[in-house]
Amino acid sequence: MKKNNKKVTVIGHAIISTDCYIADAHGSMPSDLRSNSDWELFQEDLNHSDLVVIGRASYEKFSENKRNRLIPTNQINGYKMGDDLCFFNPNDIPMSQILLKYNPCPNKIAVAGGQGVYQLVFDQFGYSEFHLSVKENYELKEGIQMVKGITELTQVDDYMNKYGMYQSDTVRLDSNTIQLRYLQS
Repeated sequence: MKKNNKKVTVIGHAIISTDCYIADAHGSMPSDLRSNSDWELFQEDLNHSDLVVIGRASYEKFSENKRNRLIPTNQINGYKMGDDLCFFNPNDIPMSQILLKYNPCPNKIAVAGGQGVYQLVFDQFGYSEFHLSVKENYELKEGIQMVKGITELTQVDDYMNKYGMYQSDTVRLDSNTIQLRYLQS
């Protein structure tokens, strides 16, 4: 999407196990899946974003945060917009249209997940970048995958390529975590 001929930057953020899970079967992130280095980079990017797209469950867990947030949910019709918070039903109004409701329109959008949110942005809008952190030597074996049906890192790469993204860089964040950075081609 462009605003005044200026491209909107959309950056996805996720941390996954080597078998591509973002949460356990209960929807919680196990402590072994966390990385302080990843968390600091993630928070820094959220702090420099005009808008954060986050799932309803994550919003409920971190609702005290006063960032400007966009929450897709099928539990309402249309959209409900407040000062720093907008709930919208992506089946009623596409993401590109809900973004036009913001004044000013956001220049930088951070996507914090979960699974449905990542998929929604891939399908309805697209990413400029995706910062995918991977906890090496850690498998969940069951739970919530970043992308439904993808359980191997090679599949993630193929999936990103399908949406016109390529891996531009790999950065070591700590002794157990790397970050794969994807860019739109």
